[in-house]
Amino acid sequence: MKGTDRKVIFQGVHQLMGSDLGPQWAEGEARTSKMVFIGIDLPKDIFLQGLEQSLV
Repeated sequence: MKGTDRKVIFQGVHQLMGSDLGPQWAEGEARTSKMVFIGIDLPKDIFLQGLEQSLV
């Protein structure tokens, strides 16, 4: 997240969402983001469409 040297952990379950600061990025560590969706028969096309619409 821009402006911090620490990782940001964002979690959501149903309608409850929140974030916390995690550990600092290690020197030379690639600053990447991951999203993990856990569920049964999730509609991949709808998730991708929603994510594409949120790009700036």
